[in-house]
Amino acid sequence: MAKDEKAKEAKGTEVQKTAGGAVAAYDYGSDQGAGFENTKGSDLSIPFIQVLQSNSPQVEQNNPEGAKSGMLFNSVTKEMTDGREGIPFLPCHREDSYVEWTPRDNGGGLVDRHDPSSEIVKKAIAASDKKFGKLRLANGNDLVQTSYVYGLTLNKAGDEVEAFAVVSCSGTKLKPFKAWFTDMYMIKGQPPLFAHRTIIKSVDDSNKKGKFKNFEFVPLKGTTKGSMINPVTEGKLLEAARDFREMVTSGKAKAAFETQTAETETEVDTERDPDGDGKAPF
Repeated sequence: MAKDEKAKEAKGTEVQKTAGGAVAAYDYGSDQGAGFENTKGSDLSIPFIQVLQSNSPQVEQNNPEGAKSGMLFNSVTKEMTDGREGIPFLPCHREDSYVEWTPRDNGGGLVDRHDPSSEIVKKAIAASDKKFGKLRLANGNDLVQTSYVYGLTLNKAGDEVEAFAVVSCSGTKLKPFKAWFTDMYMIKGQPPLFAHRTIIKSVDDSNKKGKFKNFEFVPLKGTTKGSMINPVTEGKLLEAARDFREMVTSGKAKAAFETQTAETETEVDTERDPDGDGKAPF
């Protein structure tokens, strides 16, 4: 160990490194957490991980610089990741909603989120033509079936937590979402959701209405069973997942819904109708 590294270790500030050699974190000793004493979970915005489309504002405006279709975009930090490389992710909690949007022709924008069992949703379904993605409220706003998956982003090895994130699945994204959840649900013994390490990627997709980018959820280590957290040797990772799930379910931490727009939520018409035939994706 070099002399300066020994000095840092003595002061409690040794640089921690990942298996790939990248800096993972610092140990600040007794100064750890100083200045954040009054910070509450509700003060934090959990960012969305989005798949950029060719007509996403970030791509059309080249902001952030270099934004391209298929990249994975962090709605809060504005960081971009190559969709082919993907982001290691540990799902912790699922939440289903019907999201009310102002139509794009009227300026777009998130209006509200409604529980699937709410009267407003029941009335909209009863008044609809029963075609997927065609729910329209009396006020003219759209109502879009959406599943949110809250979780932790991980390092490449999948053994350390890096940040919080939430993934929004509506329209065409519901198809890979269903395959992902079915795969995890069918594991013998039904381990908890937060036992399943995943990589979020983007892939080319298409239907009768055109081509677009979609999510792909693949096991971090090749197979669903092989990617699961070992509760004996990786208990700290499970504990972190439990703690985050509690933050979400108790309302102490909330997704950054203010960063969502109609364009990034349902990007193109195909996002509202997976197969271009007006039928539900499953």
